[in-house]
Amino acid sequence: MSTVPSSSQRTFLGHPVGLYFLFFTEMWERFSYYGMRALLMLYMVNHFKWAASSSASIYKWYTTLVYVTPIIGGLLADRYLGNRVAVIIGAVLMAVGHFLMAFEAQSIFFAALVFLVIGNGFFKPNMSTQVGQLYPVGDSRRDGAYTIFYMGINLGAFLSPLACGWLQENTRGGFHSGFALAGIGMVLGLVTYLVGQPFITEVSGKVGQGEDNSVEGRPSAIGAISALAPFIVGLGGLALLAHGAWNGFAGQYKEMAPGLISGASLLLVGWITWTVTGASRDRVLVIVVIGLFAVFFWAAFEQAGTALNLWADKTTNRYLTESPPPATPFPPQESSPPATPAGGQASAASVFEMFLPKETASGEAEISTLNPVPTAWFQSINALAIFLLAPFFAWLWLVWRISTPLKMVLGIFLMGCSFFVMAAAGIAENRPATTPLSALPATDGLRLDAAGAIHVREETRKRLAGEPDPEAGEEIAHAGRLVFAGGSLRSTGVFPDIERDRLVAASAPASFRQALAAARATLAADNAPKEISIVVDESVRQLDLRYTGWSPSKAAYEPATRTLTIKARLADRDIKALLVAAGAPEWRHSLDSIMIESAGFKVSAWWLFLCYLLATLGELCLSPVGLSMTSKLAPAKYATVLMGMWLLVSAFGNYAAGALGELYSVVPPVPYFGYTGATLAAAAIILLLFAKIVAAMMHAADDATPARKESQAS
Repeated sequence: MSTVPSSSQRTFLGHPVGLYFLFFTEMWERFSYYGMRALLMLYMVNHFKWAASSSASIYKWYTTLVYVTPIIGGLLADRYLGNRVAVIIGAVLMAVGHFLMAFEAQSIFFAALVFLVIGNGFFKPNMSTQVGQLYPVGDSRRDGAYTIFYMGINLGAFLSPLACGWLQENTRGGFHSGFALAGIGMVLGLVTYLVGQPFITEVSGKVGQGEDNSVEGRPSAIGAISALAPFIVGLGGLALLAHGAWNGFAGQYKEMAPGLISGASLLLVGWITWTVTGASRDRVLVIVVIGLFAVFFWAAFEQAGTALNLWADKTTNRYLTESPPPATPFPPQESSPPATPAGGQASAASVFEMFLPKETASGEAEISTLNPVPTAWFQSINALAIFLLAPFFAWLWLVWRISTPLKMVLGIFLMGCSFFVMAAAGIAENRPATTPLSALPATDGLRLDAAGAIHVREETRKRLAGEPDPEAGEEIAHAGRLVFAGGSLRSTGVFPDIERDRLVAASAPASFRQALAAARATLAADNAPKEISIVVDESVRQLDLRYTGWSPSKAAYEPATRTLTIKARLADRDIKALLVAAGAPEWRHSLDSIMIESAGFKVSAWWLFLCYLLATLGELCLSPVGLSMTSKLAPAKYATVLMGMWLLVSAFGNYAAGALGELYSVVPPVPYFGYTGATLAAAAIILLLFAKIVAAMMHAADDATPARKESQAS
């Protein structure tokens, strides 16, 4: 980034031209991020056919690391690379990651997530920094510049779910088309940034970071408690460190990192509070309090990518202008996908075919926009609401000058209200469906507990191969809302296809699993045949390939000779589809009946709209408490460290959101949403009780900042 006097900058509409290049660069990067994010959970559940809890766990770690890696990327940029090189590296890595998502293989999927996480670490912390570097310190245009910049964030966040979601719903490539478009967006962002380099210039003659905001000369607002604060914070850090270490010794390595990171962070904050005194110590403690309550808020807000996304996909009536068609037990037949040849190399033609529209059985283009609405479109409500409501809130805070803690109280309370809305939607959905069933299939994949609830085993790689796996986990089916008793199977609420599929697959005979595993190995070998035939034994009483959604070009079954011919390589998702086709027929028929009847229980899309609207109102109340607030409260000598800590607050919020999402498939919707709303309401009440004290501890720090989409970690 070159350095020039401010007088020599080219301007447009009163701002440096470089601002507009940064605007479009950030817009396209956010386009790629939010487009991929809107599809990620749905991709894992619907495409890979992973359990919702396992998918939420992956989502949890991805979104957590997205907010951890910028700390490292920022340090590397400051000391070695510079903002420009870091942004270019990050953009290239993220583009590679998005394009890798356009491929089928499971191993490529995880590699793509790694590219995206690392690329985000380089890109994210260095964009907003460059906006500030366009202006000299004290320039009155800077606040307006950040408002324009964050409009780019919101524009990208609004457009990407619409575009990527439409492609996912209507093109042959499905999810892969949406991911490819996200990659194209990232490339456009990179090109915009490179073209704009002559205009993205740093103003010379800056004077450091501005005024030292140390106020150590003032007395603490909490008196003697201030002296104990470093020890209290430090003890909290030690407790979390011990918890993380205990998880490690117990072999729970995935749960070790959060305890260690949060514990080390609190110990560092405890040390910082020890080294400062008076009002400065108060302000550091306010950052801790703000961070704690912000975790509650973002843990609920980020349910948009997990629980609320699944609710939109499986439980919401997405037909807006007409009645939905009659439910069917069979998935739609797959369009001829952009096939990857046996050697694994995708051709240019196959990439082009990815974006062609789906076709009906008669060969006509099958395109829908409002019937059904693409699931990902609901993810655009938040960004649209911010566009429309942010000016009103900017005016409101000028007229209604309440303290930052009270704004947080209002934001958390509104977030809680959004979940109470979803609890009400859960009540509307919680209707019963019953069908006769003589007995559960005799299989180790299913278990009936004392209350009649059905439990299903996880489909591990061993179980998919027909081998016993005593370490395979077990999960209660349909969040405990599927009960077998008295010769009947009873379900409450919408019983989705993903639940039906895993319950039926669990009943498939072990011999059929073993035959599929052998076929898979043969088809994956070097010089493999183009197709393989399997003689299906008598343990499979009915094999119905309609449950796979495959075309005859992929597999065919001849009942007279009991011969299954497979004409493509088999991935885990293909094995699972064939297991559904080979499941116990009576069991499958009963579950089909439940699924078809309960499809009529889907609720109005207005529930989700109101939920997202209230969540956005909460975000606009809480948005002034982000990085800007931290920068004004932090002692000057610790400003960088505490700004990095704020990114960890967002990381912990996303981790908590993913952890909550893991429970969505095992806790019924009413208590899931209701308890979350109640927890937020309780947090708001607790903060309200201490709001005056917290406001006093801020010692009149200015709390004005523009409302924006990514206040938690911009």
